[in-house]
Amino acid sequence: MATIHIAVAGAGPVERSTIDELLDDWLGIDANGNPTTDEEVALVIPAAAEHVTPAVKAVYNWSGNVDPEIPYTAVVAQTLDRASKVIRDNAESAVAARDEDVYTVLGRTLAERDGDRYLLVAGDEGDDELSDLVGYALDEDITVLDLRDALKQITPPEAEEAGEESDESDAAEDSPEGAEPEADEEPCKGGTQTLVPLPEQPSAAEPEETLEGDVAAAHREITVAEPVGMGDVVDVLEAVVKHLRLVDESNAVANLAEVRYRPITALAMKGLEKAKLTAVRGAEPINAAPDGDPAPEAEKPAKGSSGRVRKEWLNPKTNEWEPLRGRPRKNVEIREVAA
Repeated sequence: MATIHIAVAGAGPVERSTIDELLDDWLGIDANGNPTTDEEVALVIPAAAEHVTPAVKAVYNWSGNVDPEIPYTAVVAQTLDRASKVIRDNAESAVAARDEDVYTVLGRTLAERDGDRYLLVAGDEGDDELSDLVGYALDEDITVLDLRDALKQITPPEAEEAGEESDESDAAEDSPEGAEPEADEEPCKGGTQTLVPLPEQPSAAEPEETLEGDVAAAHREITVAEPVGMGDVVDVLEAVVKHLRLVDESNAVANLAEVRYRPITALAMKGLEKAKLTAVRGAEPINAAPDGDPAPEAEKPAKGSSGRVRKEWLNPKTNEWEPLRGRPRKNVEIREVAA
């Protein structure tokens, strides 16, 4: 059975959810993370400071959600940060590289594989190192796909120029004598790419949507709308808190870091608890008792406890428990402790 070998590189911005959908659709992974085809997949991933980019993290995290997990080879450099150490420690195999030769070794490692070979790139303007890697891959007959443009194939510039010249000559032969050439049409979007495009920037008339903007808009709607019951307020706040926590937890997973809630998330959680208490008391002020006596203080969790838990794994080399980030090594002991 032939194996599909895939490497990933590039520092251009990407959306993790978009990459998950693209890879699932391309490689036949269903909603439960189970492959629907018999094709085997293997990855080549850089493990080096400044090379573990958002695209690399997204592909790495996606591979861990497939059942069984997709094996990968790590190209390990001399300088490592926390994320690259996680990738190194969970790799099935590793290839050493100097800091300045990470992409060179990554490209050579992929070129030496048998079977279908693909290089996924998330390009950024002025990334000469990535451009050299793409050129090398094309010379080695490796298919290069653009992560930032729906996995469209990147072709050599000379191939596209030859195709354009052929189209122009064919058009000249087909046009009748004396006919005036038609004005050039505006180029359509799509097709093969020779340069990795930057994301479209929002215009001044259409400001970029942000989470803070959505919250502000919702607040304005509430202030001008008809009065609502406390039950409706609690429902709205529960939805807001759920969304904010999901964003923070997704960012932590993408960055291979421990979950830390932003101030806006903590504030929303606190507001939700107050709204629930107010609803239970029949919309009475929560800072005063019915008879004017000070209200009893709400029960607080035990000092030093946040009510949350985190996972740790037992490092067999040091025989010490360490925080679990990303994918743990297989066949290791995992426990839950108070966060």
